[in-house]
Amino acid sequence: MEKERKIKTLSVIALVVAVLGLTVAFAALSTTLTINGTATLDAATWDIHFENAETTTMTKTGGATVEHEPTLEGTMIKDWNVVLTKPGDSVTYEFKVKNNGTIDAKIGTLTKNKLQCSSLSNVDVDADIACKNLTYELKYKNGNEVKAEDKLANGETKELVLTLAYKQEAEDIPSDDVSISNLDITIIYVQD
Repeated sequence: MEKERKIKTLSVIALVVAVLGLTVAFAALSTTLTINGTATLDAATWDIHFENAETTTMTKTGGATVEHEPTLEGTMIKDWNVVLTKPGDSVTYEFKVKNNGTIDAKIGTLTKNKLQCSSLSNVDVDADIACKNLTYELKYKNGNEVKAEDKLANGETKELVLTLAYKQEAEDIPSDDVSISNLDITIIYVQD
């Protein structure tokens, strides 16, 4: 029995020494990792607008006249009034849209309303003739159509061309004056 007690005591001492040895070994292998530093988040800016709203370039062909040039606000084209009198008449405006912010953008929504034609003498035939013979386009200066998902990187400027034209090949012309409305266009840019 005495021998068993010595073996148990030696076993307990060996176990304690082993645990202490593992503790010392773990302490020797472990270190504290400290990461120091700072970060800064600069404020982003969002500034997309028609750049030369006051100085649009306008071109008239044929007998076209302008009663009111378009108002360019932010990225909205509105309140313009032109008079087209015969096939081949057109009015074209050139202007620029600029991303002056720090965030890349793309067109999320482009709202170009459907033209509405109404005869001033209430003759629906005249209104129909006018509307079917008009073209109303918003394109880039390179000829590509402006559409949703078009990108505008920060600092980038794109030239746009807006045209309202009476088709040259039109065979019918209204017998009375026709009012053309719903010419507003809204471009909503979103983050790319």
